[in-house]
Amino acid sequence: MTPEDRAQELELAEYQRNQDKAIMPKPVRESAKWCTGPGCGERIPDARRQAVPGVQLCVGCQMANEKEKARHASAD
Repeated sequence: MTPEDRAQELELAEYQRNQDKAIMPKPVRESAKWCTGPGCGERIPDARRQAVPGVQLCVGCQMANEKEKARHASAD
C-alpha cells in the first residue's frame, strides 16, 4: 500500500467517524422503558431502545414532537 493510499484510508475512516457522530450523538441519559411524552406512558420496545440510545419517547410521540418542531420552524 502506498503512503497516498494509506493517507486516503485514514481520511476516509475519520470522515466516517465524524458522520457517525453527527447522525447518532451519544445519549445524555439512559433510554426510558416507558414513554415520557405528556400523558402517554406507552412502553418503548426494546428494539427501539437499542436502536436509539437515550430514547425517551415512543414512536407516536416522537413523530408528533417532530411535526410540532417543523410547524414552529416554518412559522419563523
